[in-house]
Amino acid sequence: MAEDFGKSKSTKKEDKNLEEIAYSILQVSREAMLILDENFNFIAANTVFYDSLDFRSEDSLVLELNNPDGAFKTLKDNLLTISLNRPITDVEFSINQYNSGKRTFLVNASKMLSSEWLIISFSKKTDQLDNFDAIFSQAPAVVCLLKGPDHTFDRANENYYKIIGHRDIIGKTVREALPELEGQGFYEMLDNVYKSGKAFIGSEISVKLDAGKEGLKNSIMDFVYQPLVDPAGKVTGIFVHAIDITEKVEARKKLEKSEAELRKLIDAVPAIIWITKSDGQNYYLNRKWYEFTGQSEVEALDFGWFDAVHPEDRERVKSDFLKANHNRKHFHTSFRLLSKTGEYIWVLDSGSPKFNVDGEYEGMIGIVIDIDEAKTKEQIIKEKEHRIRTIIEEADVATALYTGKEMRIEMANDAMIELWGKEKSVIGTTLHEALPELEGQPFHDLLQGVYATGETYWGKEDPVDLVIDNELKTGYFNFTYKALRNEKGEIYGILNMALDVSEMVKSKELLRESEARYKQMADLMPEKVANIDPDGKVIYFNQGWLEYTGLSKEEFEKQGLENLIHPSEQEDFQRSWEYSLKTGRDFEMELRYLNKKGKYKWHLNRTEAIKEENGNIQLWISTATEIQKIKAEEKRKEDFLKLVSHELKTPVTSIKGYVQLLLSMLKKEKEIPLTSIPFEKSLERIDQQVVRLTRLISEMLDLSRIEKNKLNLKKEIFSLNDLISETIQDINYTNTHSNIKITEKYNCHVYADKDRIGQVLINLVTNAIKYSPQNSDVEIKIKKAGESKVAVSVIDSGIGIDKENQKDIFKRFYRIDFKNDETYSGFGIGLYLANEIMRRHQGKLSVDSEKGKGSVFTFIMDVAASHNS
Repeated sequence: MAEDFGKSKSTKKEDKNLEEIAYSILQVSREAMLILDENFNFIAANTVFYDSLDFRSEDSLVLELNNPDGAFKTLKDNLLTISLNRPITDVEFSINQYNSGKRTFLVNASKMLSSEWLIISFSKKTDQLDNFDAIFSQAPAVVCLLKGPDHTFDRANENYYKIIGHRDIIGKTVREALPELEGQGFYEMLDNVYKSGKAFIGSEISVKLDAGKEGLKNSIMDFVYQPLVDPAGKVTGIFVHAIDITEKVEARKKLEKSEAELRKLIDAVPAIIWITKSDGQNYYLNRKWYEFTGQSEVEALDFGWFDAVHPEDRERVKSDFLKANHNRKHFHTSFRLLSKTGEYIWVLDSGSPKFNVDGEYEGMIGIVIDIDEAKTKEQIIKEKEHRIRTIIEEADVATALYTGKEMRIEMANDAMIELWGKEKSVIGTTLHEALPELEGQPFHDLLQGVYATGETYWGKEDPVDLVIDNELKTGYFNFTYKALRNEKGEIYGILNMALDVSEMVKSKELLRESEARYKQMADLMPEKVANIDPDGKVIYFNQGWLEYTGLSKEEFEKQGLENLIHPSEQEDFQRSWEYSLKTGRDFEMELRYLNKKGKYKWHLNRTEAIKEENGNIQLWISTATEIQKIKAEEKRKEDFLKLVSHELKTPVTSIKGYVQLLLSMLKKEKEIPLTSIPFEKSLERIDQQVVRLTRLISEMLDLSRIEKNKLNLKKEIFSLNDLISETIQDINYTNTHSNIKITEKYNCHVYADKDRIGQVLINLVTNAIKYSPQNSDVEIKIKKAGESKVAVSVIDSGIGIDKENQKDIFKRFYRIDFKNDETYSGFGIGLYLANEIMRRHQGKLSVDSEKGKGSVFTFIMDVAASHNS
């Protein structure tokens, strides 16, 4: 028999001529032809039949013909009509094919002349789906055709078979063929499309499908359920078109995560970073901008950041920026930027154009720095800017495939070629030939080890020396060497993936340097600094704490900061500190800390939380500033106010008493003669109290003038000797019990404020009288002091002043503590005023005293020219 035809299975011996005619017909026909005997036994079939109906062999065809429930069952029923000598024409015959799904043919059949043999032709039915295979078999999409309300699979392309593990689905409903879709909502979507006649578009829908050997696999799809309608508008099926976008979505999510991490990283940078779109409008400003300017995101949007530029600089900056953006050139200018405190700060703004991998302009990226900062930080800022730009630039992971023990470069992507600093011509060569600089480095041995053992090698921040641009350069990389195996499990190559982390390594080094500089700076600060973790544990303290406490680092860590607090304040401290730890609010409290001399000194303790973007506390920074002197000053002010109240109240009360006494006696003038009323004595006492009150008020006013720097001096030339003589006469008038002696060894005139010099003299003499209760002798000595100076000393034999108090005697509000404050009352400002008056005359006031032996107060000032003797 001819090669193109199967052998006859007929048990009857047909005429030789009839066989030759039949085979001739089969040979010349372009349609699928099948010849059966009257009992439907196989006689012959042409090659077109085998190809069109997808039978691989004659045996498989005969097996299907003899199957009573097979594909030819309906056809056999139709063929029975031929026995009645009626041919059949254009009868539809459908068969499920392995590669193409369900196919429909038009069958024509009749008896051969002078024979009972049946000759049958099969032609493809022409309809709108005839070209389905040709159109969609090579399409990258996942495509299938569902028929009827039960959604029976009619056709499906190869991509559809792949995602379902090449299961037999043609002729089965979706629920039968894909039971794993239960509960995922797809059955309901198909039902709704079929019933409503409206297409359903799914975007990034997750679906779990049984992929055969790979098991249940989760994929993300974009798909369309398109209803198919007949000419009458009735829905007959659903066309399914889907695209697997799993890799795309995962890549996007990685990119989004990378962008989020990048923004978080940029927000942590201690500099202002900005990014614009291609039209120049603001696209991104990091958190530092808003912290610095106080602008909101809405205010800074688009070109709103120009509003923070000083009005005098704004037009220039705007013009320079827009010009640079238009020309896609670097932007570099300085201007005054408004801070949230209302101050304008000079800053330097630098930006560079940014292009994507296709060379398209995307905008600019830049950094704003405070040019008032120390120049020593300039280099650090440049390095940070460089690092930030490197981080922002996106690049594919470098990948290469090496095959064979000789490590021949089978494949290397552009990122790897660029990483090596080579051309694509290295592909096909061995790694030894392409990168000779690797000799002497450990990588060849590592590759051979992976090739021999199959164990993956992970390199983390490993240094690699590569020749790039004819220069040997060292980079740092995270990389993997992963063995690749064939279907027999044999290693045939190694997959190399690498990521350049040189900038990250440098960043870590910069971070270590930054931490070291921070600790060095903290150690140089006069304040005591400590860092505390979110749980309240001290993790760092500067040298100031060690110097204050006299403890070593180990001793300080063991004792703990809270144990240095004064016992009376520990309970309040614990309560307030625990509240801050719980709420994250700043802590501020005045506390006394124990120093190395065993004394407690007042400190102002401030602790502020450093928070992450999500509000979690990352660190507490605590400072303790010594305020012992301030507290002492406050105590002196408090004592002064109490004293003022007492000193002012005493003369007023005395005056009121005398006035009430005189009034009561005058009301009784009929009973008491006027001559018996002590008018003179009472008025003298009232006058004394008025003088005292006037002096107190005058001293307070002078103090206020000095503090406001409004103590004006009315200078004139006058005889100092005459002023002293007149002043002592006035004092003797009111102090008749004192014996004041003037010793004049030098006569001179001075150019000064006469009243103020008199005020100094009165203060010194009245103090000498007041503090000499047992000895009323006071001496005023005038003598020459150098070529053009005069010294006036007030000498008493009173209680004296010890050495410890002498150094503070001229300070404001300073009073020596006496057992009897009533006897030695005063504001503690008289000597302060006297000292200030002499200082403003370019003079000097000093004291020489010994406890119990009296005091000598001396003021020295310039004399006026040509008036001295």
